[in-house]
Amino acid sequence: MCIKAIIVTFNPTDNIFNLVNSLKKQNVYSIVVDNGSENFDFRDIENDHDTTLIKLHENYGIAKAQNEGVKKAVEMSAEFLFFFDQDSIIDDSFVDDMIHDYEILISKYDNVGALGPRFVDQRQGFYYKAITISENGKRIKLDVEKLENPIHSKLLISSGSLVSQKVFLNTGFMREDYFIDYVDTEWCIRAESKGYKNFISSKGKMVHSIGDNIKNFGFLTIPIHSPFRRYHIIRNNFYMFKESYIPKKFVTHQLIVNCIHQFFLILTMGKMSKQYFIVFLKAIKDGVKYLLR
Repeated sequence: MCIKAIIVTFNPTDNIFNLVNSLKKQNVYSIVVDNGSENFDFRDIENDHDTTLIKLHENYGIAKAQNEGVKKAVEMSAEFLFFFDQDSIIDDSFVDDMIHDYEILISKYDNVGALGPRFVDQRQGFYYKAITISENGKRIKLDVEKLENPIHSKLLISSGSLVSQKVFLNTGFMREDYFIDYVDTEWCIRAESKGYKNFISSKGKMVHSIGDNIKNFGFLTIPIHSPFRRYHIIRNNFYMFKESYIPKKFVTHQLIVNCIHQFFLILTMGKMSKQYFIVFLKAIKDGVKYLLR
């Protein structure tokens, strides 16, 4: 297997070196695509003959960076692609665990799409539930803590996911107009609409944290994202309404939940509340404008 890892960075921490080295120890070499970082020294990566660095001049979003990484991987004759975020943390058996489950799947099915890992919360150590959707768009939570075999899930988080170059190119590149949020959601549903099936690994797992923090309201727990991220989360719900292959029931549910989250943030974030209110109005305005095109 010729595998390349595509890692997208934007003002990263030194964890990027840990990730590149962890992958190298597992015989996977990285393509690091930087989205216009201003204050980070990439010389160690530039001087690493096993690692390829692509420096974009500005922050074009995760989707474009991933696409640039894929193009370079194709040039380098990669058969398989791993996708990672700059803060991804993997153990020494991650690659072998993912490949083990992938090989089991392709021995059983001829339409395997992407394979994603399970995620363990970095702060509290619990396993995040995976999310899939039914045929009519109902959102379903999957308990993945004690999996014995990989399970089908239409939705995956891109970080840590493994996909063949052929499947990726047949499905198509990431949607660059989404910029950041729901990029992986849209791509996964598009792959499923083309007849592929995405799976969650029973062996591969990664440490992960959703949002910059978590706010608990008793009956409601909200991951805290920046106003910039919240804009794209809400706006891109409207973008998904236009995709014929994405169930409207799913998108409607996501939009309602995200609006409720936004109201809580507006009411509780103190000095930041005004910014959350401004980006909420802008996201609604830009989203509706896109729908009316």
